[in-house]
Amino acid sequence: MKTVKEGKQFPVTVTEGGVSAKIRKTIQSKNGKDYVVYIVDYILLGKRKQVGRTNFDEAKQHALEACRSISCGRQDSCTLTNQDRLVYLRATEALSPAGFQLDVAATEYAAAMQILGGKASIVEACREWMKRNATECPRILIPAAVELFKQEAETDNKSDERQKQFRIVLDRFAESFHDEAHTVTPALISSHLTHLPLANRSKKNHRDVIGCLNRWLILKGYLSKGSDWLENVQKYSGKKNSEIQIFTPEELTKLLRAARDMTPFMAIAAFVGLRHAEISRLDWSEIDLEDSFIEVKAIKSKTGERRLVPIHDNLKKWLLPYRQQSGKVVAYANTNKQIAKIARHAGIKWKHNGLRHSYISYRVAECADVPRVADEAGNSPQMIRQHYLRRVKPALAAQWFNIVPEVPTNIV
Repeated sequence: MKTVKEGKQFPVTVTEGGVSAKIRKTIQSKNGKDYVVYIVDYILLGKRKQVGRTNFDEAKQHALEACRSISCGRQDSCTLTNQDRLVYLRATEALSPAGFQLDVAATEYAAAMQILGGKASIVEACREWMKRNATECPRILIPAAVELFKQEAETDNKSDERQKQFRIVLDRFAESFHDEAHTVTPALISSHLTHLPLANRSKKNHRDVIGCLNRWLILKGYLSKGSDWLENVQKYSGKKNSEIQIFTPEELTKLLRAARDMTPFMAIAAFVGLRHAEISRLDWSEIDLEDSFIEVKAIKSKTGERRLVPIHDNLKKWLLPYRQQSGKVVAYANTNKQIAKIARHAGIKWKHNGLRHSYISYRVAECADVPRVADEAGNSPQMIRQHYLRRVKPALAAQWFNIVPEVPTNIV
């Protein structure tokens, strides 16, 4: 390298922030050709630093940036290579329209890529988010949403049992959440379920109903598509903690003797295993004592499927005195209240869903065919085994299906 003889201009001294750098003009040879190089000379971290530029303006700009960085304590930035500087310039130019600083953009980019975990690019994630949230949803408070949901369930002729479940779960939910629907998060739902003083089976029911409300809000446009209140919220087991309870033949005999005008209800529940709500909707025209079948129409079934359930001979004897051509089998709107009275008069402790559990358990013992009984009961074999079936001996089942009235029942 040869130093050009100094004239009036070189070396040029550049000063910024109390720090100086010199620019020398030199001639370098390459492949037999000479060309001018401007050397920026300054002290960096106690060592002499020399950087060459082929253009004087670029050399001067580098000298100013170096002095500025050293005076501000940012000596590390002076060690950037030409490629690093090019990347920096492109990055700042790209961020300029958005008004973001490079370090802020880099931090948010790194965090976003960590969240995505390589499953999508940031642009793809942003497009998906905009597709779901571009339209602002109308605001609604949770208590108001619960009332509208319950009203629609009633208009839609949901079963009394289902509507009762909605009231129990969602009224409590509305008491805990007074904010707008869009502010509800999975974390809040998780906390709500955790603090419910209920067994896991009941918590599972609450979780399921809250999920129904969530989907209804999306359908009605109050929440954006993809809003999932239950995302990563803990699930609860539907298994019962206690043993499945059934009635003995002796207990059923006492209950039927105390049933009076509720005899058809109690007998059908015990010897056909229909759900209480299904019996409440049952009409006498749907009971065929000649061919020995009860028709559970799809519109009256919990599962929405029509089924035919066989009638045992002993059930005919219980129903014949009350038989009508048509009309509701049960006259009472509140059957639970009547059942409680019957159990009290009979001196028997009532077992929740006990007659349905009993029928299924004794019927399986009688025919040894779980899928057949599941079809008659309107459940899956898995549900029957898990929630309804208690194994009993066939001899006990024979006693159950041979319970008959002691004397003909008189109707007043």
